Amino acid sequence: MRNPPKECMIHSPRRAIVKESFTLPLIAETHMSDITRRNWLALSAATLAGAAACRSQASASPAAAALPAALPDRPSFDVEGVYLNAGSQHPISRPARASLEAYLNNRVHHPPGSDYELGSSAAIEKFARLVNADPDEITFVQSTTTGEQMIVRSLMLPAPGARIVTDTLHFFGSVPLYMELEKAGCDVAWVGHRDGRILLEDMDLAITPGTRLVALSLVSTVNGFQHDLKAICDLAHSRGALVYADIIHAAGCVPVDLHASGVDFAACASYKWLMGDFGLGFLYVRRSAREALTRTQYGYYGVSSFTSHVYPFDPPGDDVASYAFADTAAGLFALGTYSHTTVALLNASLDYISSLGVEAIQRHAISLTTRLKEGLLSQGYTLMTPEESTTPIVACAYENARARIGPKLKEAGITTTVSANRFRPTVSVFNTGGDIDRFLAAIGPA
Repeated sequence: MRNPPKECMIHSPRRAIVKESFTLPLIAETHMSDITRRNWLALSAATLAGAAACRSQASASPAAAALPAALPDRPSFDVEGVYLNAGSQHPISRPARASLEAYLNNRVHHPPGSDYELGSSAAIEKFARLVNADPDEITFVQSTTTGEQMIVRSLMLPAPGARIVTDTLHFFGSVPLYMELEKAGCDVAWVGHRDGRILLEDMDLAITPGTRLVALSLVSTVNGFQHDLKAICDLAHSRGALVYADIIHAAGCVPVDLHASGVDFAACASYKWLMGDFGLGFLYVRRSAREALTRTQYGYYGVSSFTSHVYPFDPPGDDVASYAFADTAAGLFALGTYSHTTVALLNASLDYISSLGVEAIQRHAISLTTRLKEGLLSQGYTLMTPEESTTPIVACAYENARARIGPKLKEAGITTTVSANRFRPTVSVFNTGGDIDRFLAAIGPA
């Protein structure tokens, strides 16, 4: 049986917002062991098909035709042991690795007359389809945090008295941002969680008329709680607020419809459920929300036209150059060069996700997380994740978790996220019911 919740208070700088049922230490996540990938000499037929993924900007990867019809899909990955850590960093698939190798082969040899194309525009288009956005509303960013900070700066924050609402299940890496904005004069309200949930009625109390920004994680990295994003956006917009959503734990593993939700801004990196890598992600800016932003970035990749007036044979002009920025998300936020290796990975991985279907990926995850939640409860653990959650994240509060279960997991060959006082297994397309059983057996009773 679960232990009864202990109540504590989470405070707004101005007043207490709500009571909550457990404390969440802001501790960086650590992993029990590093995964060693097998070296393999020959690519499978599916892998070879994946190598063609980035040869055309217009078409999907031929690898899609070779994908399995059902999950779990073990053959597309070379994961060793039991890997329940996709929510920290997702393994690279065989098709994505082949796509990366095709890119690296071109970079190594630069063969004369090569028709190789990276497909940057294709990656943007594929991501836009995945989350139901228009390609001109999407641009590359280095990370989720980069995207969030760009939006905050472009809203000209901090500003004295500006009301910002966030919650205690938002990404803990964003906590310093909003605490610093408070120090600089913003009125920052923190909505506390109750039994692992952020309640709409508590958001209703916090989002007062004239609020500038509501910032949240669509799916919480802490425990997998998922907001009703449309309900939040409807509420915020009715009071003049704009909404930013961190979607790093949503895109690719649960259905996301940015247009239908009405969210103004969203960002995610690609190394989790998008099956890409570190150093590249996406920023979404709703077309009608651009007018609320002030340009704070002046990147070359955002320029739509450029004519020099200072070099031989240049047309004459009064200035050093004539230029214009594109009226797009890229025009506002694109800077300079970005990770081409990750683009190569994404062109294959986004095809892979699309071919399986996010709904099918979610159904598979639910079958595993249901088994996991039931097992954890029967063994006496305290769930931090709502039992009704349909995300691939399950978290438990467990005092001295790293010391008490870390060695057990290492000995059993299981990799997952373990913090000082919690643990958080996450599942993906390659996981099986047997993985869950091995995990439960390894940690034993609470």
